[in-house]
Amino acid sequence: MSTPVIVTTSLKAGTALIREGGTWARSVGARFEPRRGRSIQELRRIYESFLIYTTRGPEIHTDTGVHRFHLSMAELRIQKLRAGGTDHLLDAVGMRRGVHFLDCTCGFGADAATVSFYLDDKSRIDAVEGSPLLGRVTQWGLTRYIHERDDVSAALRRINLYLGDYETYLRSLADKAYDIIYFDPMFDRPIAESCSFAPVRAVMEHGGLSADTVKTALLKAKKRVIIKGRDFGELKAAYPHLRLCGGKYSRVAYAVLECEP
Repeated sequence: MSTPVIVTTSLKAGTALIREGGTWARSVGARFEPRRGRSIQELRRIYESFLIYTTRGPEIHTDTGVHRFHLSMAELRIQKLRAGGTDHLLDAVGMRRGVHFLDCTCGFGADAATVSFYLDDKSRIDAVEGSPLLGRVTQWGLTRYIHERDDVSAALRRINLYLGDYETYLRSLADKAYDIIYFDPMFDRPIAESCSFAPVRAVMEHGGLSADTVKTALLKAKKRVIIKGRDFGELKAAYPHLRLCGGKYSRVAYAVLECEP
């Protein structure tokens, strides 16, 4: 995160939006720069990392598209829960009341939002995101996005997002600091046809999940560690007692590793 994140506004921003963008930039540790009529191409030549603040929140602009905060798959998953359906991640969570949950790979925030919607208001949901740009867009959504349903907005507000890499964050924790620790190590190599990922692939920071990180997570969690994936061959070899949730009719499953009592 040594490269400063620059925030500027859309070309036709009025005084109120410019003021709002500057205030938001300072609140998230970014530097605000006036647009001065410069095109996206000009901004790319000048700044390595920048966000465009608009009436719909901050945007990431890349050669492959534009990304602003949206609920992604969380919208459909929450609708399914309202209708009495199930969710494989929540099956893996296996708890609902007073849960202290950590999402180490927040990304768009879809998993954290789904979990937050499901858990009760005595629960705490923390998340970590390593990309300075994507993290700040998601942070805006968690703190400012207003959904048409109040309970969805409330679920977003309950998520506390930390900008930084999850390995450093995990090492800083006391043992048994969370009930459940969750990883989606596939986020940096999403399904090719998923157009939602296209604009942000270049700014993603998540790498593969190391064996040492899994061991650390098992020390920092009280109940279980959950890992999203498709192929758990190596993990099964190391942890033969893991159980799987989902995967039979979907492209992904969740490996559940129970912690030692």
